[in-house]
Amino acid sequence: MSFLGELKRRNVFRVAGVYTVVGWLLVQVAATVEEAIALPAWFDAVVLSFLVIVFPIALIFAWAFELTPDGIKRTSSVDEDESITAQTGSKLDVVLIISFLLFAGAMVLPRFLGEGAPTADTLGSPVAAHDAGSDAIAQPPAGNVASIAVLPFADLSAAGDQEYFADGISEELLNVLAKVKGMQVAGRTSSFAFKGRNEDLREIGRVLNVANILEGSVRTEGDKVRVTAQLIQVSDGFHLWSETYDRDLTSIFAVQDDIAQQILTAMKTELQIDVQDAITPATRTDINAYGLFLEARDLIASRDVAKMTRARALLDQAITIDPAYAPAYAARAQVHLLLSDRPSSYGDIPHHVSRPKAVADVEKALELDPDLAHAHAVQGLLDNDEGRPDAARASLRRALELNPNSLDARNWLALALVDTGEFRAALEQLNALLAIDPLYGPAVNNGMIYSDEVGDIEGAKDIARAYIRRSRNPTTTAFYTARIAVLEGRIADAIVALESVPGDIRTGRGAQWLSYSYGFLGEFDKAVNTVGLSDSFKLQRQVEVGDPAAAIEALQTKLALDPDIVSSQLSYIQALSIAGEDEALVAFYQDVYSGDLDTFETRLRGASARSVVPPYRELALAMQATGHTDDVQRILQRLKGAIDAFRAGGSRSGLRDRDEARYWAVAGDSDKSVALLERFYDKRLSLGPTDFRDRAFDSLQKHPGFLALRERARQRVNEERALMDWPPLEIEVFVNPLLLNGQ
Repeated sequence: MSFLGELKRRNVFRVAGVYTVVGWLLVQVAATVEEAIALPAWFDAVVLSFLVIVFPIALIFAWAFELTPDGIKRTSSVDEDESITAQTGSKLDVVLIISFLLFAGAMVLPRFLGEGAPTADTLGSPVAAHDAGSDAIAQPPAGNVASIAVLPFADLSAAGDQEYFADGISEELLNVLAKVKGMQVAGRTSSFAFKGRNEDLREIGRVLNVANILEGSVRTEGDKVRVTAQLIQVSDGFHLWSETYDRDLTSIFAVQDDIAQQILTAMKTELQIDVQDAITPATRTDINAYGLFLEARDLIASRDVAKMTRARALLDQAITIDPAYAPAYAARAQVHLLLSDRPSSYGDIPHHVSRPKAVADVEKALELDPDLAHAHAVQGLLDNDEGRPDAARASLRRALELNPNSLDARNWLALALVDTGEFRAALEQLNALLAIDPLYGPAVNNGMIYSDEVGDIEGAKDIARAYIRRSRNPTTTAFYTARIAVLEGRIADAIVALESVPGDIRTGRGAQWLSYSYGFLGEFDKAVNTVGLSDSFKLQRQVEVGDPAAAIEALQTKLALDPDIVSSQLSYIQALSIAGEDEALVAFYQDVYSGDLDTFETRLRGASARSVVPPYRELALAMQATGHTDDVQRILQRLKGAIDAFRAGGSRSGLRDRDEARYWAVAGDSDKSVALLERFYDKRLSLGPTDFRDRAFDSLQKHPGFLALRERARQRVNEERALMDWPPLEIEVFVNPLLLNGQ
């Protein structure tokens, strides 16, 4: 008998087959156990090595020994007539067939027996018009197989101190995949919302509106790193691809690129989708600089002043280590702006101090990497701040070309469009952003604001409801529950929701809305002293509902230290107007703005809240009170022009009715003013004491329509106060204190 024939007779081939299947199973079990109970990174490698070493021993044993009814004997001592190798072979064949079928079933059948990809019919579409009762956010169809979410990789390092590093790898993979033409990638905020949550993949796919999920883990030991990644099909849990990388930390960028490339290959071959063939490699740097950058980026995302200050120090270190690392310069430029006193920022560093630093860092980033999306985005933010809307939009659109998933770029583009009065275009950008990342807070907040701005109050509420359904964060859930209540005129419910969050963990935005709600119901002391307000916002509330005289003194001190802080200039103008210090206001206008309306508008438009006109009303009232009649008409023309520009840009908000009511009151047409106030009240059920205390309406104090509306508003406010067990307000609370004092 030939050698091959003898191998077959002695069942060597069958033993090899069974060994291979059982060995594969043992390797899978070893890998799973290692991940589950955090065994050393070398555990599964040891198991595999052991199986490889034992394999030839098993084959030799199969050749040299035979299983007989009397036990195991050397093959040479068994007569062929007594041999039962044929029966043993048949049994091994059965084992092989069963093993193969089980293996094939585990790998293939779920793709055919599963329930299919999530669809609007089976899961409930997260993309529908609000009048159909679901989210008013345009999203790609759920059945798009060329879609993926990158979940945060688990940190399995022994000390558990590499979380930011694991997050960084996940985010870099997300950014690389987002640049792939034809690929839909869920945004970071929404993907990372599932961090540490053992959710069903089908539910994750439904929430994120994707057909595939990439998940994995990172484990570092000294200068070594193990990265495990697997690509899973949401519809049936089928593993399209998986791989484990054991590398030096210095080659982590190559690992990221390799994972991203293999994902593309797997999606092209397994799903037959049309995406580009190659990824764009990640930016390389020193591994220590990279670690500092990743940690800083997470701190920046918090928008917390202390954390962003720490981030700036980390970025300084990263740049010292690698002076050619462009992403660190772009991130530091962003921090400079966010820590400044510019509108919509969070710090108190004078903008004229922070701006040159931001400009220098952006220029350096673009010099090092002209195709760095984040650098173009920050450049757009700078351009918009400096009154160059066309340049701002060009930079931000370039950033989106380079990275369609850049959340900051799309959000800033929306705000740039708002600043030029293009509300509907801004809302389109925000809806596109929410389609990518439905849990991205700035887009949710701004989407609500500008849905309301274009008159779509139901759309604004739907955005908040969609966030509440998806989010597990009790703080933000309370915030958006309160926002819905405010839109519906249920101010007491808003206060209850916001007060449910302890003051020490209340967000700045939550504190602001709680302060507004207190003020609307006439609780002015509570409004000024709300726990969680920043010092600058607390001062602003002092101006609006507190003691304007005390606020004037504090603002004079701030302006003496730095006269160029435009937000302080705006608050000072408002405080002088509310206090009736008209001569001082006119003097300030002539001194700081040289008595020039163009300078006044240019300087203060950026300091005003977006969709809020510059303080023309305050200036017109001061000019009127001091006898500058000609100036009053020119200022009122500017005020009316600003209101008309907002309406032309798509604004249908009741706020424009209130703005125009103020204009007609100062211009002398009481009937038009009252009619607009009535229209605003009917739209919103939201006119509070401070609205009626506005100096612009002093001339309406004897108008019967104004008095009737004020009484309706007082009754409505007192209904809400009763729900809080607060005593009713008297009518005097709705009257300008200057009038009550005979001024």
